[in-house]
Amino acid sequence: NISMPHSSAKHIFAALSASLLAVAVTAATPQEDAFIKVWGAHARAPQDHKAVIEACQNISKTAKLGEFLPVVKTLEAWHLLASGDQANAVAFFESALSSDKAAKPLVRYADQMARRWLTRIDHAQTEKALKAYYVDNVEYPSSLAPLLNLPKEKAPPKTDRFGDAWVYKTEAFSKLTGVKNQRFTLFSQTIGNKLTKLSALPFDAYGRKSASIIARKTLNPVSVEFETVTEAGAQRG
Repeated sequence: NISMPHSSAKHIFAALSASLLAVAVTAATPQEDAFIKVWGAHARAPQDHKAVIEACQNISKTAKLGEFLPVVKTLEAWHLLASGDQANAVAFFESALSSDKAAKPLVRYADQMARRWLTRIDHAQTEKALKAYYVDNVEYPSSLAPLLNLPKEKAPPKTDRFGDAWVYKTEAFSKLTGVKNQRFTLFSQTIGNKLTKLSALPFDAYGRKSASIIARKTLNPVSVEFETVTEAGAQRG
């Protein structure tokens, strides 16, 4: 879908779902109640981007969301992206980034989701730069160096949002010999090469799949076992 392979999106969504399910089986805090209102607006009408964006904005203004804030930001960012507002979507995804590896689970899950979306957007930008190079040279470069050395306003990102250099190489035709650098492969090490078009909407990542509670233990801390269905089969956590 729009920013990542289905499996990557679903695993992160499953983790988010697990945390939300934990909210449902324990007494909700004011922060949890506020978030549930936003998620409810999304669950009722995942294609009504304007309504969900407004719900996110209203909650962000009127409630202290705590660890739920970056999750609300990524949800609002997705709806902004799906509605065509890429510039603001990027800003919201970037505001959800966190380098704190010891942060609470929701903060870390939101960070990973944001990095994947941003990497997907940067991937499209790098592809665009490659195609512009092709127009001028009638071939793709042997490496990304010519693009990365362009002025800052024209150069694509040197790495993905996980800090890894892009995996890039030109490919030869299988039967047509004597012609080089007419095709290329470009992808992120973390996300991989199985990507659909950026214009697609990721309803499999947000809204259509759900997680079910399998068991709950009331020990301290509360433990919830859940199951979600992905393309790889049922996944439990």
